[in-house]
Amino acid sequence: MRANKYASKQVGEVLLCAPFGKDAEILTKVISSEGLNVIHCRLLKEVAGQFRETTESIFLTEEALVSSSFGGVEKVLRQQESWSDIPIILFSSAGATPSIWLTRFLSTLGASANVSILERPVRIPTIVSVLRTAKRARSRQRELRDLLLLEKRSAAKLRTARDQLERRVQERTSELSDTNLELKREIKERRRAEADLRSLAAKVLKIQDEERRRIARDLHDGVGQTLVGALMAVAQARSPEALPPACESGLRQVEELLQQGTREVRTVSHLLHPPLLDESGLMSAIRWYVEEFSRRSRIAVTVELEDERRLTQEIETAVFRIVQEALTNVYRHSKAQAARIEVKSNKTCLLLKIKDNGKGIHASVLSAAPRGVGLASMRERATLLGGIFGVQSDSEGTTVSLSIPIPRTSRVASA
Repeated sequence: MRANKYASKQVGEVLLCAPFGKDAEILTKVISSEGLNVIHCRLLKEVAGQFRETTESIFLTEEALVSSSFGGVEKVLRQQESWSDIPIILFSSAGATPSIWLTRFLSTLGASANVSILERPVRIPTIVSVLRTAKRARSRQRELRDLLLLEKRSAAKLRTARDQLERRVQERTSELSDTNLELKREIKERRRAEADLRSLAAKVLKIQDEERRRIARDLHDGVGQTLVGALMAVAQARSPEALPPACESGLRQVEELLQQGTREVRTVSHLLHPPLLDESGLMSAIRWYVEEFSRRSRIAVTVELEDERRLTQEIETAVFRIVQEALTNVYRHSKAQAARIEVKSNKTCLLLKIKDNGKGIHASVLSAAPRGVGLASMRERATLLGGIFGVQSDSEGTTVSLSIPIPRTSRVASA
């Protein structure tokens, strides 16, 4: 842009080709009086060689056309930039019919050339007016040149900015694509890890239940039978024929202790795995456990069971353990006086609700990560069966809710 400003401040020049007479002298004075340089050309081909961007106009006399080749001038004019249209002022001789040289010159250049013809004699004010008009036209052409150059540079800057933006977008897109792929891999790995964790949790819970069942059976069949045998031996020893009177009191105490131990072994065995859960199903096991729980804890528990049908062993065991854990939490933490258990079902799912009238659980405790295994264990059991586990609590008590889908095989079997 600085080069253009510098060029616009340079003194313009006029190419003059007037080989004969005083035309060259007169025109030189007129042109110089307008502050322009004059470049004299003896032949027309020199005009073509001297033409440059600083040229304001071309002055020709008709005599310069005689025996001259117009090819050089035509080539220069045709090679002008799109903004350039150099004014040509041609001084012709007076007469009604144009000369052959003038006619051939005009036909060679064609209609695209910017040619103005002045018929001699021409007054100096007319020459000055034509010169100034040509100068203004050339000035407007250069303004157009500067605008086109500015537009070209702006377009180049715009293309550069667009290319940079597209490159940055491509780079960012590539980064996002890589990040997305990495995120997908991480999600896949996490899902696989979560699936493995759920599978491991299911195995742990299954092993726990099987171990409880085994320990319950061992207590019943081993320790329980041993205690029963001991009771029978004590009963036999207390017969009047074999018992000295001094031993009666001691054997009675032994018998009472053995009876108490038998009851405790039976209770522990049933708590580990109630036989009713396998023999009569979930509802019978819940009734038995609630009776025992109320007797031991002195918390009044009401039960509403609507469906007595058998479900899969996995569902019955999970629901029983959730009831067992929920009532244990009621006893340990709620300070409740009463609780209520509701078990309902439809064709697709089993619904369990356990509500107490205790002090409730603080919201901060519910929202925080569980510190114990009670709620976590219940939630895990529900999740493994595809169920939904929830806890709601306020100052009026706590409600544990559970919804577990019933597999189609269970529905068909129960039907």
